[in-house]
Amino acid sequence: LGQLKTHYSRNGLGSQLWVKPVQSMLKVTVRSGTEENEACLTYVKNRLTQLDKAIQQAHTDLHVQKNHLPNDSTLIQQAIERFVEENLTGLRKKIQHKIQLVHYDYKEHILKLDYLKQNPSETQIKLAEQLCAAKQQEEISKYTSELLEKQIIHHKSLLTFDHLPIARVPLFDSIRNIDVQKQFYVQYRQVIEQTQTNMFTLYTQSATSQKQRYQNQYNDKMKEIQHEQHSLPDTEKLTTKMIELIGQRAQIIGKRLKCIHDFKVQTLSILP
Repeated sequence: LGQLKTHYSRNGLGSQLWVKPVQSMLKVTVRSGTEENEACLTYVKNRLTQLDKAIQQAHTDLHVQKNHLPNDSTLIQQAIERFVEENLTGLRKKIQHKIQLVHYDYKEHILKLDYLKQNPSETQIKLAEQLCAAKQQEEISKYTSELLEKQIIHHKSLLTFDHLPIARVPLFDSIRNIDVQKQFYVQYRQVIEQTQTNMFTLYTQSATSQKQRYQNQYNDKMKEIQHEQHSLPDTEKLTTKMIELIGQRAQIIGKRLKCIHDFKVQTLSILP
């Protein structure tokens, strides 16, 4: 919070930018502006105070528990600390991930405000939003496709036929002729495995198709805008600064979505 406050104070924005999760946590309805800023600031300070008290209480409880251990309990204490540390790793990564997303949200909001400082027309504002929305859809579809491919590889390694709940069919056991039973089982297994393969292929093709569609939409939108810019009067064209800010915002959107994607991939890699 302190780093963000210092950074945005340098930009003349003070500390009046609050992420949506903080705003949504407010228990009272406030008007936007100064009152909202003060309410958010008060809420965050109160939460930090509560967390500090909780930390102090946890330290006290831990100290009490340690005193109940025998004098030669060094190994026990080390085992407890190691257990706690290992189980907090996942939570710590989630918190760090959320902090990264907050930084990206702030940076994008700053770029939005900087764009508005250029006194754009309603058309230019709408154009910037359309470009950023198209960029976001393109990036989402790209990472969705990549993640799906990784998930399929992951599930394929786990969901072998023998581990499927339908691997055993009681009806087959009622067939007395062993050869016939084996024949039916082989055919049944082939059908299930082929169906599974077809489903995975369909999912992948669908995601790839969607990725290509949004890529084409983004490219078409860029070409359309470039064509329109050449035909517009100079007073209605996007300025060099506007184009620069739109590009920077698009980069932030891409980085934010990559951050989300990388976190999901990392989570997938540690799943059993």
